[in-house]
Amino acid sequence: MKTNIQKIYITTLLVLTLGVALVSCKKFLSPEAVSSFDTEYVFDNIANARKAILGAYSSMAGDYGYGIRISGYWPYDSDEMMKGTSTTTSDEGQLLAKYLGIPGNLQITNPFNQMFQGVERANLCIYNIPKMALYTSGSAMQQAQLKRMQGEALVLRAQYMYELCRNFGDVPVQWGPSQYEANLFKSRTSRDSIYDHLIADLLQAETLMPWRTEVVGIGDNVDQRFTKGTAKALRAKIALTRGGYSLPVSGGVLTRPSNYLDFYKIAHDECAELIANPAQHTLLASYKSVFKDYLLAHNTNDPAGEFIMVASMAAGTNADSKLGIQTGTKVNGVGGGNLNILPTYFYMFDSTDIRRDVTCVPYEITFDTIKTGHAINAIYDGKFRKEWVSNPSFIFSAGNAATSTRPAINNSLQNMQLSWPLIRFSDVLLWFAETENEINNGPTAAAMDVVRTINLRGHGGAYTETAPVIPTSKDGFFKFLVKERLLEFGNEGIRKYDLLRWNLLSTAITETRARLNVLANATTAAHPVFAPYSYMEDGPSYARDATQLPTYLYFTTKPATSNVDTFNPFLNSLYKPSATVNAPTGQTRVNWWLGGSSMLSFANAFASGFTTGKSELMPIPQTQRDVNPNLSQNFGY
Repeated sequence: MKTNIQKIYITTLLVLTLGVALVSCKKFLSPEAVSSFDTEYVFDNIANARKAILGAYSSMAGDYGYGIRISGYWPYDSDEMMKGTSTTTSDEGQLLAKYLGIPGNLQITNPFNQMFQGVERANLCIYNIPKMALYTSGSAMQQAQLKRMQGEALVLRAQYMYELCRNFGDVPVQWGPSQYEANLFKSRTSRDSIYDHLIADLLQAETLMPWRTEVVGIGDNVDQRFTKGTAKALRAKIALTRGGYSLPVSGGVLTRPSNYLDFYKIAHDECAELIANPAQHTLLASYKSVFKDYLLAHNTNDPAGEFIMVASMAAGTNADSKLGIQTGTKVNGVGGGNLNILPTYFYMFDSTDIRRDVTCVPYEITFDTIKTGHAINAIYDGKFRKEWVSNPSFIFSAGNAATSTRPAINNSLQNMQLSWPLIRFSDVLLWFAETENEINNGPTAAAMDVVRTINLRGHGGAYTETAPVIPTSKDGFFKFLVKERLLEFGNEGIRKYDLLRWNLLSTAITETRARLNVLANATTAAHPVFAPYSYMEDGPSYARDATQLPTYLYFTTKPATSNVDTFNPFLNSLYKPSATVNAPTGQTRVNWWLGGSSMLSFANAFASGFTTGKSELMPIPQTQRDVNPNLSQNFGY
């Protein structure tokens, strides 16, 4: 079922007069009209103003928004996943993920343009909505609706500018519509100055927007539109980035501001207020349900409000996503394979952590129900898997396994209307714990409690083995958090940016590559032993000593029940040596670990172009510099 916001997306752009910040060959950030209506008409009544704000939302969608480029290309490679294993690829998406992006890479250029498009659309709303007669003279309901829209526009602009700053550093910025700007050829503005402006904007947005449960009272109960909780959570997120490490656009070393604790305090207080309002936002009981029963069921209006901020998608040109098609595992030979789970990440999960099997998929689906096991070098991302998509479902009618015939497959299927989560309540809890630890020079009881809550849900609500010991020292607790965020948010485009603000991206890439090289150089007769991670709590002993890993896995292709989703095809442990060599009767053997040769492509391709002091930022698109003589380039590009 499509949400209301999704249904409106397709028609919105047909009735708006919005300045589009896509760069033409003439001007930088020059507006281009997309209809014959002017702003006086668009901002003349509630209905048209609502269409204008939904038009501002629409810049989040599509291939060049969070539909795949920003969500599936920009955040990798990191110590969780890598995009592709080729070392000789010409694919621009893989090159970007390998930190080999150049100023002419269209997977950088087109999303960059679309983010500025969103800024311009938001600016038009921010400028015009408060000038509407109904803003001050309308009914209480009308005024509340318009103030909410103004707040939404402030949040949208903050998200677009935040995305630009965290990837490109200092960027040009304007705080009003292009039609009122005397100079459209702007030089770059300090990202710190931009962040400060956004933090102030979001504080204002909080006063304008209703809480999630108050939306119905102002007649705008449209799923996935932002609320007060969104403004507060995004403010916390930007404040943590502002107080974190970043690379100067001139290169050098990553630094953080001397008053970084001021920004941690902002984030802390926003998170504390969100936590104190569980009727607005809290955790869903089941980690798996977050994705399978809500996100992949086309319903992020969950009763707990765990999805605080979502980039909504819809069917139609420029409004959909490739999530579930390029991502996830294959179903009936189609789709998937965009992102490889690193074996080093897979074994950071303990054997009872249910988040592993949500995030990582070591099999593919054939004949709709048969799960065929993969080797350790063919584990794919799992949170956006076609297998789980429902309402509507995109799994095809069953073929005939007995005669080895497959069902008819729509090979042209490219979109599944899967939305992208930007902030979940888990983020808020772990940000709170992080700021408590930093501000108090060590973890408080409250910080340890919320971390325990996250970890416990990750284990299904009850520990079947020993519960983890949460460190009580500042450094130990921080390392525990670094790992816990890795396990909680894998496959959600978060890890790279966490590592950046902690000044750990270079360290994580170096140590992960070292482990992959150990795997690549190992043999079946001499399994590797890994050195502990220096930047986070290490995995259990079986993750350091691969003699504990099975050489073979055995699986059955026949589900024990009719519910393929609950069917686990693997019949032996992924954490203990194989008991036998030959597959037992009725089972199939997969070569899970056969020595280093299978890992050579991982070791050689992983983050192959990363250069410390350069790759922490992406290059400014060359097309922008061609039309704007005042726009400089980032160091090294």
